[in-house]
Amino acid sequence: CAQTHPFHLLFHCQQSRAVVRAQSLRMKLANSFLTYLFFVYLQTGGDAFSASKISATRTCLPLTVTSLGATDNDQTNGDDVSDQVLKSLTEKLDQSKESNPPKKKDNKAMAFLRKVGRVGGAANKSFVNAVGSDEGSTGRQPAAKRQSQGMAKSKAAYQECTKSGVVDDLSEMFPFTSSGTEWRGVSDRVMGGLSNGFIKRETDLQGKTANLLTGHVSLENNGGFIQMVTDLALDPSKSISVDASEYDGVELEVLCRHEPREFNVHLRTPGTLKQASYRFTCKVGEEDKWETVRIPFSSFKSSEDEMPPLDTSALRRIGIVAIGREMDVYLAVAGVKFYVVI
Repeated sequence: CAQTHPFHLLFHCQQSRAVVRAQSLRMKLANSFLTYLFFVYLQTGGDAFSASKISATRTCLPLTVTSLGATDNDQTNGDDVSDQVLKSLTEKLDQSKESNPPKKKDNKAMAFLRKVGRVGGAANKSFVNAVGSDEGSTGRQPAAKRQSQGMAKSKAAYQECTKSGVVDDLSEMFPFTSSGTEWRGVSDRVMGGLSNGFIKRETDLQGKTANLLTGHVSLENNGGFIQMVTDLALDPSKSISVDASEYDGVELEVLCRHEPREFNVHLRTPGTLKQASYRFTCKVGEEDKWETVRIPFSSFKSSEDEMPPLDTSALRRIGIVAIGREMDVYLAVAGVKFYVVI
């Protein structure tokens, strides 16, 4: 073939070398710019590209078209292409930066911790218009909107309060208890009253983490209470109550700032009458100081004469209540558990 068509073969070989050289140059040029963009990204700390930063870092580029091993003419043409592409790239990036200004960085992790009350003070939960009442139906109260949605553990990760003796030691994110249930705020508005209140998590209240009940109790319209309540059974699908008969009573760690310095603890069982409970009124000795209060089960009295004595083998719910008089409420609780007298 070479003998019969020497000119065609020579032309074909020269054309092939030119095509291969052009393809190689284009590939190396593309790789060069990919490397260049990554290098600029590192030099600018991940910030949006700008013409000034690209220009400033170009002199530091470790891989350029002139180092690709092409011929002199190829190098010259490559530099021209490099300048054109770089100019076009710079213009597009600057246009993109103008149309999409950088947004303020949002620390989602810290925002979430502030929301659930683990940092920055507290997570508020208003129950001005709460549905349901500890003094109302014995049915399970509607859950308030969870501040830690999606972060709750499975039921299997918790131990029921009568097994550990602890209802809540405040180790879980608000509003969850350490025994796997959930705090709810309830007011007298379900009965037509005008009281209002809030529950929030304080992470450093006189050196302790606590749930804080605040608000105003109004006696208007036959109302007169606000409270925070939690069911006691870990898994209501198996049982709606717990057996606390091996314990002697309830122990709370509290701090009170309102006058008079007293509050109620209410217990309910599955058979408790509507708008009734087993109650005890606690009096706090010193204002604005933590105090441990123990209430024997034998001290809880029914609010209705026709109810039987408290059955501690079937406790369903516990409520911490400001009730019975017009007052501004400030009551903090750092722990709730059962105790045994030895």
